[in-house]
Parts: sequence; C-alpha cells; structure tokens
Amino acid sequence: MIVARFSREGDFSAAVRSLPGDRIESFTPYPVESEESPRQPPVPLIALAAGLVGFAASLSLQIYADTVAYPLNIGGRPLNSWPAFIPTAFENGMLAAVLAGFLWFVARMASDDAPHVGGAMRDGYFIVLHPSERARALLCEAGAELTELPP
Repeated sequence: MIVARFSREGDFSAAVRSLPGDRIESFTPYPVESEESPRQPPVPLIALAAGLVGFAASLSLQIYADTVAYPLNIGGRPLNSWPAFIPTAFENGMLAAVLAGFLWFVARMASDDAPHVGGAMRDGYFIVLHPSERARALLCEAGAELTELPP
C-alpha cells in the first residue's frame, strides 16, 4: 500500500479525480466537496441488524420463560402476555445495537492499515491505495509525497 500526502486541497482533488478506477481511501481534515466517496460505512446496517436480533431474542426468551419454562396461571389470564415484555425487549435491542456499533468501530480502528495518516486531522490530505504503476505516476505528477507501507 502507498500513502500519498498532499499539502493543498486542489492537488488532492485533482488526484482523486484522476484515479476513478482505483480503489482508494482518503483522509482529510474536513469534508472535501470534490471528493467522490460513494462507499458509506456499514455501521447503520450493522446496528439495525443487531438491534432487531437483540429485540427478537429478548422477546422470545421472555415469552418462552413465561409460557413454557415457568408458566403462572394467575386469575385465568393468558400465559403469553407479550405487551408486558416490549419495554425490556426494546431496551435489550438498543443495547445490542450500541454494542455492535461500538465493537465494529473498535475492530475497524484496530485493523487500520494506514498508520501514517495521523496528520490528516491537522495539516494534510491523504490518499491510501494499493500500488500500481499508473497510480504511482499520477500521484507523482500531482505533487504528492509518497510513502510505501510494508505488506
């Protein structure tokens, strides 16, 4: 992998536009309008899936416990009183969603393979991509400082 550092936004934008076919990852101190970034992080989908699974698992566990494992017949009421289980199931679903989002974030940050982009929040624009001769030449022409990362 190579890391290309740009000191000016214009050079960075020109380099992003010149590499449309390459899979790149960019790091900037603020959102750059000319940057084409169609890929969004999957955190909302991960959180939604974990929340729905947590809600369903909690509701199922409570219904199972109240109807099969330990049924209580009180005054002829039905064994499955599911509306009483909704608040707890909702809370467990929210807990599962938050935990899944946090764990995804921690796993993503631990596996970040671009350690040289720490200055992106302060003083530079960075592009990280897999090396190809065409990309290397285009980035050199755009005035980037290239750093080769070990595999």
